Amino acid sequence: MHDAYEPVPLLEKLPLQIDCLTAWEDWLLVGTKPGHLLLYRIKKDTATNRFEVTLVKSNKNFSKKIQQLYVVSQYKILVSLLENNIHVHDLLTFQQITVVSKAKGATLFACDFQVCSGCALLRMCVAVKKKLQLYYWKDREFLELQADFAAPDFPKSMAWCGNSICVGFKRDYYLIRVSDNGTTCIQLLPYCTSDTKLAP
Repeated sequence: MHDAYEPVPLLEKLPLQIDCLTAWEDWLLVGTKPGHLLLYRIKKDTATNRFEVTLVKSNKNFSKKIQQLYVVSQYKILVSLLENNIHVHDLLTFQQITVVSKAKGATLFACDFQVCSGCALLRMCVAVKKKLQLYYWKDREFLELQADFAAPDFPKSMAWCGNSICVGFKRDYYLIRVSDNGTTCIQLLPYCTSDTKLAP
């Protein structure tokens, strides 16, 4: 059987419980249960296939509960889910830029960055209970893309794919298609369910 990935240990015996992490280029951001945010630089030694990991920066008072992290390196911002709300921090200083006040009670988010015809677009979908909220980034804050959309259940996972968002629920997956201008209604299409049987 082909092994697509080879596990290599990077951080061992870390004294803090890891709750979430994100990576970009040669960098790794780690969010821990006590609320410590750790930034590591990773360098690969091609001769030994080992990695040199260096702690570059840490913030011990980032938040009491870091649930999710996402880096937008093009804008040098860090989008995070902290204590069930969406926060945006400067990626270099970790200083807070803004908070999405309407997203209070959020349990999950997914971001999408695209460059089309020379224009950059950062979109975000946020799950708040059984509702999905859509935002776009402009003038250093997230603005509403359209009105909230009612989901059939509590979203457990989300990922953007072009102009669609794949949302996983407890028993189902749905593709939610967003219009190009983001102002018209969203179509909810059943993607697959736990009862779906794949042909051998």
